[in-house]
Amino acid sequence: MTSIMISLATASLSQPEIFDRLLRRAAAHCWLERFKSQTSKGAFTVSYDQIGETAGAVWEALSKDGPLTFAALMEEVNAPQSLFFMAIGWLSREEKLQFEPAGGDYVVRLA
Repeated sequence: MTSIMISLATASLSQPEIFDRLLRRAAAHCWLERFKSQTSKGAFTVSYDQIGETAGAVWEALSKDGPLTFAALMEEVNAPQSLFFMAIGWLSREEKLQFEPAGGDYVVRLA
């Protein structure tokens, strides 16, 4: 993590794509550390049923509202971030979703 922070501090603002990539790595690292802490305490368990139910909520939101950004879709589904992305992965694996870059986020639509 220290190396990521040093890289962020010295990154040139004339190269926003590098800065963005480093910022995303730092955020992912922080999230992973928090997740490890929760799972080591037994605070986080997920069943296939929960992932499937969340995938159903994602599907319903997209069929009702049309294409949404990840941010808007997360807000609509209102599930923990890790569970939300597990559901996205499930639907992606079944080739039920399409993704399109949109200003630092992605637009998700039904395939």
